[in-house]
Amino acid sequence: MIICSCNVLSDEQLREAAAEMRADPNGKVPTPGAVFRHLGCRPRCGSCFPSVIDIIHEKGSEEGKKNEAQPAPLKRAAGR
Repeated sequence: MIICSCNVLSDEQLREAAAEMRADPNGKVPTPGAVFRHLGCRPRCGSCFPSVIDIIHEKGSEEGKKNEAQPAPLKRAAGR
């Protein structure tokens, strides 16, 4: 789906660019402006930024949830 109509950028392009930036050990934090630059364009009107922010941080937050420690199951008291 097209997210940025000014630059005709899709959600897939934005996700992929953010993933490439996160994978680069010397890369920058995937902010909307940095992702646009990574894709070789500049933000214009900025009305897509709320959606762009959600999209580029989806994958990072999903990975963070997978790495969070799971709570230990509750133990029942002996003799009950």
